[in-house]
Amino acid sequence: MARSSPISRPRAILLALAAALSLTAYMLFEAQWLKLRKKRLPIEGLPAGLEGLRLLHISDLHGGACGPGGRAIAKLAPASRRADADIVLFTGDMTDKKKDVRPFLPLLAEIGSRYGKFAVLGNHDHGLRKTVLQDLMRRLTGRSTPGSREVPEENLEATLSLNRELLAQAGIRLLENECATLATPGGKAQICGVDDCQYGYADFEGTAGQADPEAGFRVLLSHSPDAVEWAGGGNYDLVLAGHTHGGQICLPHPTRGRIMLSTSGSLYGSGMYRVNGLQMHVSPGVGTTLLPFRLLRRPEITLLELTRA
Repeated sequence: MARSSPISRPRAILLALAAALSLTAYMLFEAQWLKLRKKRLPIEGLPAGLEGLRLLHISDLHGGACGPGGRAIAKLAPASRRADADIVLFTGDMTDKKKDVRPFLPLLAEIGSRYGKFAVLGNHDHGLRKTVLQDLMRRLTGRSTPGSREVPEENLEATLSLNRELLAQAGIRLLENECATLATPGGKAQICGVDDCQYGYADFEGTAGQADPEAGFRVLLSHSPDAVEWAGGGNYDLVLAGHTHGGQICLPHPTRGRIMLSTSGSLYGSGMYRVNGLQMHVSPGVGTTLLPFRLLRRPEITLLELTRA
């Protein structure tokens, strides 16, 4: 039997180069391949009048970042129309490296809701980048710790004031360690939001002190998923967070499905979690950061329909 000839070195190099270019092209494509995911979310003790309430969770736009993420952002309005949400909730990093959100206000204004749109700020909105050192610390110690404040305090109020004013132009209310109560036809729902906890801006105690006991459903917005560690005490029915991008670039695994290369220092990467009896949804986000690629983790907005447990 004739033995097949080995691949020559120049041909092997060309094949490897073609494979690398194909993978790069696909990762650029996936970074703009926005999907609308729908989930039914059982909530214990949910009043009958609030059953079917639809929350649209959007996170990590990273507006102004280089790469194809802007094309995913451009698809938000038509995707949100398909969602037909009652409440739209943004969990931070509206911009990238504190870039101005003004260019995206007309698009954000197109996103409709019946009872309101609410947002909290993330580390990039404050001009603070996620760090690989946080991931390294988590891997070495097995735990996540909130970061220290890394910008002067006098910049905080200016950042909040500017973002509150701009987001209001798109019909979005910024929540900075505060709560808003909505009167829906089915009963009261309360939306609370804490500022970024990884850099010391969150006031969990002050926010929890505003909890409305008459609200049939209470949700806490946080950019970092680690907020779930400090949000217990029965004050909320649900935590929504982002920050991790679901790993952004993931590797296939034969038994685990996929391995997230980074979760930005958090123990919680993507999807649903139950921590200390509290449910949390972590969004994979819309945009990209550091690298303009996604692999095995499409950009996503998530429609959560509340049901009675």
